[in-house]
Amino acid sequence: MWSRTFAGLLLGLLISISVVLNLNLLLPIKEDTMLLIGLLCAFPIWVGIQVWAYSFTSAKKAWLKLTIVLAPSALLNLLLLSLR
Repeated sequence: MWSRTFAGLLLGLLISISVVLNLNLLLPIKEDTMLLIGLLCAFPIWVGIQVWAYSFTSAKKAWLKLTIVLAPSALLNLLLLSLR
């Protein structure tokens, strides 16, 4: 149970930051609006991923699936930041 909790906390935080960064890099809006969107979206995404981590039957599956979700988002972050 604790391992799934840490998977949800750690990887959930990284996924939510990564998704919000992708949104900020893709949407052509002003900085203050991007900040507001990031603040409003990051916490619900993080909580949703934490809940999703508890739906797996084992901690190993939770870490694996959340890492599979994080990898493409992080790669898109790198691509968008390098093109900026």
